[in-house]
Amino acid sequence: MLLELFPHLSALLVEEIERGADEVVLRTRARAPDATCRCGQSSVRVHGRYVRKLRDATASGLGVVIELCIRRFRCENSACTAVTFAEQVAGLTVPHSRYTPLLRGLLT
Repeated sequence: MLLELFPHLSALLVEEIERGADEVVLRTRARAPDATCRCGQSSVRVHGRYVRKLRDATASGLGVVIELCIRRFRCENSACTAVTFAEQVAGLTVPHSRYTPLLRGLLT
């Protein structure tokens, strides 16, 4: 049911939904067990985690906030200049963005 309303979130596991007076908060994490560094090397070695908040398009007049638990990985390519990197969810996140592509499209 949730993926019918939010098909752009199919790469995420929704762990909790909290409805407030004026917004809905979706607490999520990525489904993939690994991530790819900008050098192209895939890694499963998790270095740490942090929560990233993304605003999404409204649903039924309520604001939607996606709280995404992002993992930082160690790059296993010894020639790569990045020691660690944050995972990106294809079609949903880009570095430093606070809006989903869906909301960004509506705003522009």
